[in-house]
Amino acid sequence: MNSRDPQAVSPSGIPSPVFRNTLSQRTEPLLTRVPGEVTMYVCGVTVYDDCHLGHARSQTVFDLLHRLLRRLGYRVRYVRNITDIDDKIIRKAQETGRTIGEITDIYIDSFHRDMRRLGILSPEKEPRATRYLDPMIRLIGTLLEKEYAYRRGNDVYFRVRKYGAYGELSHQKIDDLQAGARVATDEEKEDPLDFALWKGAKPGEPSYPAFFGDGRPGWHIECSAMSLSELGETIDIHGGGMDLMFPHHENERAQSESATGKRFVGIWIHNGFVTLNEEKMSKSLGNIFRIRTFFETSPFPEEVTREWLRVFLLSTHYASPVDLTEDNLAHAKNALDSLYLFKNRLEGVPGESREGPRTLEFLSALCRDMDTPVAFRVLHEAKNALNPLFSPGEVPPEDQLSDARALFEAARNILGILDLPSSGWVYGKGESGTREESLPPEEMDRLVLEREKARREKDYSRADAIRERLKNAGYLLEDNPGGLPRIRKI
Repeated sequence: MNSRDPQAVSPSGIPSPVFRNTLSQRTEPLLTRVPGEVTMYVCGVTVYDDCHLGHARSQTVFDLLHRLLRRLGYRVRYVRNITDIDDKIIRKAQETGRTIGEITDIYIDSFHRDMRRLGILSPEKEPRATRYLDPMIRLIGTLLEKEYAYRRGNDVYFRVRKYGAYGELSHQKIDDLQAGARVATDEEKEDPLDFALWKGAKPGEPSYPAFFGDGRPGWHIECSAMSLSELGETIDIHGGGMDLMFPHHENERAQSESATGKRFVGIWIHNGFVTLNEEKMSKSLGNIFRIRTFFETSPFPEEVTREWLRVFLLSTHYASPVDLTEDNLAHAKNALDSLYLFKNRLEGVPGESREGPRTLEFLSALCRDMDTPVAFRVLHEAKNALNPLFSPGEVPPEDQLSDARALFEAARNILGILDLPSSGWVYGKGESGTREESLPPEEMDRLVLEREKARREKDYSRADAIRERLKNAGYLLEDNPGGLPRIRKI
């Protein structure tokens, strides 16, 4: 890409981000259809149950992307859908004796509550499938006219083999494909791989009028119609969990491009799974961990739990699985605690916030396919480099402090962490206003974090020994239920 290309840099002047495109399996620069504006569609949820940590991972990853693009100066037209008509919703209503409307209202509220708990920024639009029936019917009509679709009674199916690029997104050969989880084999279909665009009315199920017969939409047509209606025929970024790549996104691409004759998506981005002790979470295995349960059983207040969970979910690169274990959760909490300890020192020295080498390194890491492990490493390297420079009567050079302030501000805005006041850590001050410490700051940090680890492991004798050592050094450690401990000079 030529350096004079206006899209070689983002609106903020930072080089444009690059992402690994699932379709090409290559890292590609973000080249938006409209300079300075990003259209992004992310698959939301089917509202028939509470969300689990797999949903939390996906929504947190695309929240990071949303925040990053805004930080880079783009106007982000972000759409995240809600599927409020589906086989699973119908089944849930039948099992509980509730109406479909009651079920969807309950779980839409639950989804929004979970998103607030996670600190997820709201999308610009959040279309619900049942409010986009007319665009779906028109889209199916276009596919029928172009003979990409055919009718069987009141059912309408998509001809998979007529779309020559089918299988490219999931990198499978069409002859090797088997009917997917939502692609029911039906003797009436021309080909087992053909999928339903419209399902004819059945007793006990909701149905809507259409010129090709009363019924309801298939799952895949919903997202195509909503994205085409809200963002146009070609969108810059389409995201979702890796489990949606096939058949859902494969089918979305096929029906959208067949209808419009244009490329549907510029860059496809898929996040990896959450595993539980290296085993994929799934309802069939009974190892689903709900977001609500995580917050309700956390030993910390909701605002602390939010940042703890975000650090855990983002510390691993988005395309890789993240394993839910006690050790990994403890590591995330320790990492966050150590950053808050440094933030407290940083806030103790007033001054300007000015971007320097470390802030630019942090932003560059995130612009390289959202490389959060490197971004976190930059945060910890800044902390480790400056901590030893804090000593009685001395502070690090102002250029390094101003860069660190800008760095931590960027982390707050993009990662969604370090947003809480760090007053939980109160250091004693002498008459000169500088801290009087008989232990180096980094040693005090290490001891406090070691004590927190001992407490979590119920090694109370070790925890008490560390408290006594701090007391002997002239500091009283006061536990702060649900938050960071406080240290008071004695």
